[in-house]
Amino acid sequence: MAHYLIINTGGTIGMVDGPKGLTPSAGIIEQSMQTAAELDAWRAHRLSWEQWQPLLDSSDLNPQHWLDIKMLIVDAMSQGNLDGALVIHGTDTLSYSAAALSYLLAGCEIPVVITGSMLPIGTKNTDALANLALALKGLESKRAEVMVAVGDSLLPAAKVTKATTFKHQAFTACQWQDVQWNTPSPKPKTHPFSQLSQWKDVKIGLFTLFPGTTFETLSMMISGDYRAIIINAFGNGNAPSNPTFLELLAQATEKNIPIFIRSQCYEGSVDFELYAAGAMFKEHNAIECGHMSVEAVLTKLQLISAITHSSEELVSLFKAPLSREWQ
Repeated sequence: MAHYLIINTGGTIGMVDGPKGLTPSAGIIEQSMQTAAELDAWRAHRLSWEQWQPLLDSSDLNPQHWLDIKMLIVDAMSQGNLDGALVIHGTDTLSYSAAALSYLLAGCEIPVVITGSMLPIGTKNTDALANLALALKGLESKRAEVMVAVGDSLLPAAKVTKATTFKHQAFTACQWQDVQWNTPSPKPKTHPFSQLSQWKDVKIGLFTLFPGTTFETLSMMISGDYRAIIINAFGNGNAPSNPTFLELLAQATEKNIPIFIRSQCYEGSVDFELYAAGAMFKEHNAIECGHMSVEAVLTKLQLISAITHSSEELVSLFKAPLSREWQ
């Protein structure tokens, strides 16, 4: 018998019909895990529950909630005899929380699985039962890292993106194959976020290029002293050779605001050496984000910016693997 902590933050999985539509019900998931035939395997284990009050739509989760989840897990681990943790979460922002927790719990000694569902657990054709069964397989794998269990297979938390609202297989991970589980997740020698428990707001910019882009928003980010700016560029990290844009890149460099470049393509990887249209970024010391998801880039920069005021340290920590974000 294993001992698992279950943190129920809310989400569609635990909702029931109410007078104004779907509303959270704190006990519905626990009841199903005690009675549903599909979840019989859960009943062989000792389960400790943390039910958030109130249960939240995932749209309402913010970085402090990531830290709260981390602390619940770390505190439970400190008491001993914890074999894993399950986080129940709404799917809309699950990929952000998953990426953040993969960094916050980097080097964790137990498996942590995040799950949710597209349909409530009590409805016909729900995916919730299958997802909870998959989550248990993740916990029983004893793979000491953060994983996501929604759909047909377990995915690494640092790489997931919600790709659809139409299918039960809602999440995907760019350039990921199950054989990669055989390569252990990186284990940082020192944990940069071990003392981070209270969130401090940080300004991270996200700017997307498109044909005919105007640059007022980017200019505002630079003049507003944002800690870092992410640019969703074309293809392999390309951009227009617009004089205004080039001047803004120069201003960011002068103000020591790091610029991080990722591809707009779901399966796209940034390489400044491929095209002349990307060389401008290299000339202004921008940072390639490989094929990291926007969630992985954004949450990593948020967390790093919360612990250091140094742009140089921010870039150094960003480049260092904490989870599977670079794989």
